[in-house]
Amino acid sequence: MSNSIFIQKERQMRILEEKILASWLIMKEILEEAKNLYNPNPFHNFLHALNVASYILELPWDKFSWLELRSMLVAALFHDAGHTWIAQPLDEFISLSLMTETLEKIQKKYPDFVIDNSIVRNSIMWTVFKERWKRENRYSVILSDFDIWYIGKWIESFLYYWPLFALELNVSADDFFTKIEKWYFKYLMSVNKEIFLSKEAKLILPYSLQTIVDFYKIDLEKKKEMFSVLKTEDITLDEFKTRFF
Repeated sequence: MSNSIFIQKERQMRILEEKILASWLIMKEILEEAKNLYNPNPFHNFLHALNVASYILELPWDKFSWLELRSMLVAALFHDAGHTWIAQPLDEFISLSLMTETLEKIQKKYPDFVIDNSIVRNSIMWTVFKERWKRENRYSVILSDFDIWYIGKWIESFLYYWPLFALELNVSADDFFTKIEKWYFKYLMSVNKEIFLSKEAKLILPYSLQTIVDFYKIDLEKKKEMFSVLKTEDITLDEFKTRFF
């Protein structure tokens, strides 16, 4: 495990928690239960889960029922529960087990809290990146798209959420911004230079490809400065945008 010091983004977490609670699809108790299951990782933490979940709320409510949205929202909140510092092969099984145990407890207390277990299970189990293009289940594809490309909505969000993954990989900022990124971008794209993205996710993340272009327009030293701030400050996304963009 890396010994790198980093500051969690507690204030940004509160912003996203309020947004999710305002949907009335999820109770505060569920957010608290999910949060308690996340380890203090630099990237795969509860902030990551909240951000992925917030995109579920941007799906068209006239195309999805409240039950579908709630079920995907629950899956998003728990999809990396128990995640280890570096991803392990059984992480998704661990997350699913923790979610199942927690929801059983919640539903005993609140029997009217209904979810579609099939949607939740499929959504969590298929957030495995390497199998993305093989999947056909609608809900698992949507959630995995948000899980992989939620950082790519805008260049500002990309550079706010993504760089701290370098600490989990235990690589330097120089290597992360010059080597890891290139590998990641190539892995995301097809031979036709298109992003693997479902039609539902494209509506919410229309600039994912542009984000890659914008990323390489920014000077390396500026990106390293951003990285330093993200490690050491409890800065919100809006504050980050104001300071650097």
